[in-house]
Amino acid sequence: MKSKIFNVINQIRLSRSKKNSLSDLGPLYHNYSFFGINNIQIKGIFEENQKAKQSIILAYIAYAIAKTKEMTSDEISFTELFCADGFYAMVARRLGCDLSIGIDNNREGFMEKSQTIAKRIGLDNVNFIKSDITAASKFKMTDIVANIGGLYHVSDPEDILMMSYLMTKRYLIIQSVVSLATNDENYFSSPAPGWTWGNRFSKASFDKMIQRRGFKVIDKHFNKLTGNDRLEDKGSVYYLIEKQ
Repeated sequence: MKSKIFNVINQIRLSRSKKNSLSDLGPLYHNYSFFGINNIQIKGIFEENQKAKQSIILAYIAYAIAKTKEMTSDEISFTELFCADGFYAMVARRLGCDLSIGIDNNREGFMEKSQTIAKRIGLDNVNFIKSDITAASKFKMTDIVANIGGLYHVSDPEDILMMSYLMTKRYLIIQSVVSLATNDENYFSSPAPGWTWGNRFSKASFDKMIQRRGFKVIDKHFNKLTGNDRLEDKGSVYYLIEKQ
């Protein structure tokens, strides 16, 4: 009887230990509750914007994995471009990808703790690469590529979009910020309004760019980033694209 009680106590301790396994790392870019983890998230826009984006991006990743895996023995690879802390690369590994890669220039330091986070969550085969991402980048091709939150940071978004498409073998997942101050289908501003860098499309002009490229769009979605105040930063578009 005592041994059973001790086993239960140990299981509770292990469960609590796992839930708090990131607590010493300080505030993190993402909330890791998807992995059963309690952690402190950076204050500001991060929590609300993650809530807006996460469900649709997770759905697209899960769909792409399911459609790529034709046999149970098939191995699937995934790359997250502009990965920040690599949250979605870790999600893809947990959802069934055999290899996940996160790529970011780490200019803001969010990737410094990524490998530690992945290890503590219990994930192997998640690799992080510190690199600038340009139209001329030559990264390893993977079955699924996710360009999440990167296109609005660059001055040549359409070129980066095409680089991302050429990187993937099967599916490309896109998320980007768009302006709600206008829905002009010809709108494009570089740099972004009020910034000295980046760019902005409207919802309509971003969609026009996707259509102009002739991509096979499996699904698209739009919502608002409630963490952002300005209309220029409040729209969010999502695309799931199948490679032809």
